[in-house]
Amino acid sequence: MDNNPVNLYGIEMVPTVDEEYTEDLPYLMRGDEKLYLTHRYGVDEATIYFGRTPPPAEYLGFTTYLGNRYVDGENLVIGASLSDTLNPTNIKVDSDGSYDDAFDKDVVVVNAGVESTYLAIQDAFAASNVSEDIMNLQVVSPDVFQYGLERDADTYNFLHRAHLYKNLTEQEERQSSPPVLIFRVTPKVSNPQLNYYPRPDRFDRKDKREDFAADLNTLENAIRESYDDYTVIRNNSSFPFLYFGEDCIDDDENCNGDNADTVYIGNVQGELLTETNFYVVFGVNHAKSNMARYCNVAVLNPGERKSIGEFNSINDMEGSAQEYVEDLDHLYVMHVRRNCTGHNFCFEVSYELPAGLTADTPPGFIERAYLKPGTTAGPHPLDLALFRVVFVNTEKTKISIKIKIKNAVTSFLIGIRNRAVEEIKKRYPFYHPPLTIF
Repeated sequence: MDNNPVNLYGIEMVPTVDEEYTEDLPYLMRGDEKLYLTHRYGVDEATIYFGRTPPPAEYLGFTTYLGNRYVDGENLVIGASLSDTLNPTNIKVDSDGSYDDAFDKDVVVVNAGVESTYLAIQDAFAASNVSEDIMNLQVVSPDVFQYGLERDADTYNFLHRAHLYKNLTEQEERQSSPPVLIFRVTPKVSNPQLNYYPRPDRFDRKDKREDFAADLNTLENAIRESYDDYTVIRNNSSFPFLYFGEDCIDDDENCNGDNADTVYIGNVQGELLTETNFYVVFGVNHAKSNMARYCNVAVLNPGERKSIGEFNSINDMEGSAQEYVEDLDHLYVMHVRRNCTGHNFCFEVSYELPAGLTADTPPGFIERAYLKPGTTAGPHPLDLALFRVVFVNTEKTKISIKIKIKNAVTSFLIGIRNRAVEEIKKRYPFYHPPLTIF
């Protein structure tokens, strides 16, 4: 899902090996050559990323995913992280140990499930004078990944993320010519005695919850009073994406590319933007509440499952709530309009695709919060105060919400919303007061 416009993604592609079943693998074409996006691996194989971390940016991440798995003869998309993500707080590079000094550095990242394979790779790099201090192991444990080259084996792939580059020229140069080498390592001789790596531990993200309900109520009341002459409605509450890689792997469920470094919170709407009708999106700036290094909200075209833009805590949220309340600077407000002329803190939506919404398509929204300070991962999804969305109808006409949602919004976000309700009931009954998202 292309839903984060400030996030650049990189996918590692490696060659196939003899006897690897490839008939069901996704691929891109380069001339007459198939470039496979995911692979099956022998248990003693490994992959290597050898190159530079991205130039200075707000975030970088390396995540390995279980791609597909056959269950009872059916090829299921799992899309679940096999371990926590490598990011500036935990990646090994030659640096002063600070977050900002993790960028634009030499790095080696190895994905392996067997100790002897990793140690052989480590020795080979040491023989080439590459320091062990920049060697990073991402375990793909046989405890959670079904190795093999045959059809019924699992597949995995690797995703690299970089957010909000500080220098656009450096971003373009990395995109056009990444300073990276990717290797697939296949031992020539099988080792009958293999030391498998166990299932990796995950960082426990649960902590205290943000308690800003009263502040959000104050802000919402102020927004409503500001548009007292119009109809102001809040149709749908926001909902957390409750996807955790370890749970999806155990349950054979689609995790939709989870990332332990971030929280995803969605909101599905049904009213249409017009020249006069608009949305007001407001919530907690989680960077201000010290729950995230930064956060952003992407505006979506739900029917296409694509983002048309975003606003974030670094460039856009500061001072945005002061139009309505003066003393709640940890909150943000953004207006989503067809025409932003004369309006501050406003995201303008054109009618033209792909960067806009047609007249008959309502928007959707996804908020992200990246990397909780003082930890190596993101906050827990249920620890964050959920953002809110109200629709201001200046035309005082009733719009059929149910029809718009059914026709314009894909089942993707609706499915995540419904799953969140069930997951809260099943896995998080201890959250008090109970979390209500509808």
